[in-house]
Amino acid sequence: MTIKTVRHYHQRGLLAEPPRDSSGYRRYSAQDAIDLVKIKTLAQAGVLLTRINELLAAEIRGQTAVGAGPGHRPAGQHAGRRVVADLGPAY
Repeated sequence: MTIKTVRHYHQRGLLAEPPRDSSGYRRYSAQDAIDLVKIKTLAQAGVLLTRINELLAAEIRGQTAVGAGPGHRPAGQHAGRRVVADLGPAY
């Protein structure tokens, strides 16, 4: 993922811009890294950035996907796992 991509996510409101340290560097948290993986995975799966923003906001509010309940498994769940596996090792 490029710096330009991360900055685009900041501009679109998908990822909050973190505070800077005394050296002027942005300090991203572990949660920011997790959110970036979520955004990248959904984007690679063809989900529009506006929809990703909605999904992340719903997750923050504690809401679940429509129709999701105990024991509910989305039809594409295994495909999603393949996408995550294709991301490669974490850095």
